[in-house]
Amino acid sequence: MSERRSARVRARVACLAAVVALAGCDLGGPGGPARVAGTLTGNPATGAAVVEVTWPGVTGFEGRGGTQVYSGAVSGFPDRHRVILVDAAGGDLSFTIVLDDTRLDGPVLTVVSAVGTDNLPLDVTGLRVALER
Repeated sequence: MSERRSARVRARVACLAAVVALAGCDLGGPGGPARVAGTLTGNPATGAAVVEVTWPGVTGFEGRGGTQVYSGAVSGFPDRHRVILVDAAGGDLSFTIVLDDTRLDGPVLTVVSAVGTDNLPLDVTGLRVALER
């Protein structure tokens, strides 16, 4: 094969590789489904909590570790959900938020109420929800 033809073949292969690489990139389309891990922390005696999550694109919630999760949409507010987190052992309550698009605006999470493992009410002012994308 001549040197000139070899150079053309290498150029075509490089161009094809660039096209394939760009085809795998996100060029402004939807971000796709995502799972965001959340953990409610702040009081080692926390046995259960109600968290209000306002975030467009939420499709569900799942428990992590020993945490059980129960959730429902808030009537009249399409992007708002009430989530009940329960762990009989107490401590940090870990859960997952399932989204249909990773590019949506960030959430607003509010701890509405909480009880200890003894089922007595807890002050929610020290409770926080941390998210990891």
